[in-house]
Amino acid sequence: MNEESRLFIIISKHRLVSHYLPNFQSCLGVLSDHLLWLEESENQNSIGGIILHVLEHIRRNMERYLDPGVKFTSGIEKLFPNDSFGPDELKERAYEVFQYWQKALDESDKDSIDLYSLYHLIEHTGYHLGQVVDRTQRLVGVKFDFVHAGINEKNLKIIVERELEEGTNIR
Repeated sequence: MNEESRLFIIISKHRLVSHYLPNFQSCLGVLSDHLLWLEESENQNSIGGIILHVLEHIRRNMERYLDPGVKFTSGIEKLFPNDSFGPDELKERAYEVFQYWQKALDESDKDSIDLYSLYHLIEHTGYHLGQVVDRTQRLVGVKFDFVHAGINEKNLKIIVERELEEGTNIR
């Protein structure tokens, strides 16, 4: 695997775990059970359903890292489930899925990672994160300031450069 591909994998890992997860958790920290599962209109998914959709996508990618030959019998395009658990439980589930994904990525054979799929995962998660942040801010009346809270590009670059210098998880 060339240096640019390794760099892309490291950036993707930290974008997902160091940026996206804290943003999801910040949203979950201010939502009530009711607002988490609220479907504002007939054709709109709940915030909880969107997060569960993202977690399934991450889980499937994790399985592919551990077994590149795995096949799924159905897609997740319409998987936006509603459930009855609260924001704290979903926050814990999100943390576990993101951590297991990072572990699977770190332990995988980097040459077997489909970079197109990884790019899609990061892009897909970022898209849905934007929906979750926007809806949460509107429903709760809060304004998140993620950049000033340390979740920003400058800090991401520092984390990535540190990992490159240490040679951590680069195979």
